[in-house]
This record gives sequence, structure tokens and C-alpha cells, in this order.
Amino acid sequence: AEEAELQPLIDQVRAMLRSMNDGDTSASAYDTAWVAMVPKPDGGGGAQPQFPASVRWIVDHQLPDGSWGDSALFSAYDRMINTLACVVALTKWSLEPARCEAGLSFLHENMWRLAEEEAESMPIGFEIAFPSLIQTARDLGVVDFPYGHPALQSIYANREVKLKRIPRDMMHRVPTSILHSLEGMPDLDWARLLNLQSCDGS
Repeated sequence: AEEAELQPLIDQVRAMLRSMNDGDTSASAYDTAWVAMVPKPDGGGGAQPQFPASVRWIVDHQLPDGSWGDSALFSAYDRMINTLACVVALTKWSLEPARCEAGLSFLHENMWRLAEEEAESMPIGFEIAFPSLIQTARDLGVVDFPYGHPALQSIYANREVKLKRIPRDMMHRVPTSILHSLEGMPDLDWARLLNLQSCDGS
């Protein structure tokens, strides 16, 4: 019954997307991984993903080097956050241990690249989102991640600077740049944050 109610909305969205002629939006392994981590509201005897197609997408799109991300252009920021997000999503559901191992191996071998990457190419909110994702990995018991790697120190330092610049209470009262990277942040007051939603739903 619920699926039947949703079908007209799904058809409407598909029709809207088909009518757009201004280019394609590439898939994001990072965003897909966050969607893959959403559990069914009622797992019925065990937690299950609400969107299993997103889990299948992760399984089907690992790159030959064990990473996830843009195959056409190598950016350490892109590959590291996408790879960790996908490893975390698969680990959450205890799936594909070999793929997780390959992803963790890639992270071990390439973590140093974060220290060499141009700061200007860092995606908005990376210094907030990546440490939050690392904490999620730790909470899930991912042991084979280089938690103490020296390349992470400047990212943690930048995170502290940004969080001090935008106090938590202000973050809940007025729109700030930190709204770009709320995923994974603990202890947020979503009732207050929803008041910052724009009239167009964003």
C-alpha cells in the first residue's frame, strides 16, 4: 500500500528529470554511502538498509585500486572520503569484507596524499565531514584504519578552528557554512536546525 502511494510521486520525479536538458549529474559515492547507511525504521528481527539499491551501487562501483570516487580524475580528498564512506556503509551491514579490506588497503597506501594535496582543492566541509566519518568508522569497530596517520593532524586542527569560529548554538540559530557538512555530526538539535531550511526545501 505504501509503495502504491509513492508510485505517482516517483513517476512525477522521473518525468521531471527526463525533461531536463542541461546535462547530467554524476553519481556521488559519498552521498550514496550515507543513503546506504539509513536503516529501515522497523528492521523486523535485525537491522536492514532502507535503500538496498544504494548498497548494491557501492558494491558495483569499487574501482580496481580498491577505492571509490571519480575514476577520471584523481583527487586525494575525493578518493579518501568516498572510500571511507563506502567502507563504513558496507561495514555497518557486515557486507563484502573483501571489498572493505581492499578499500582500507587503499586508504593505508594513500593517506599521505592528503598532506600533499592543494588546500584550495579541498571540498567544502571536508575538514568537518572526514573526521566525523572517521569517528563513525571507529564506532563501528573498523580497526584497520590509520587513525593516527600524521596527514590527519592538520585536518583535525582545521576542524577545531572551524568549530570554534562557529559556536554550536549559533549553528542552530542562523545559516552558516557548516550546514554543508552536518552529516555525521553528533548531538545536533534537528528540531532547531529544521527552522533553517530554505523555502525551496534545501
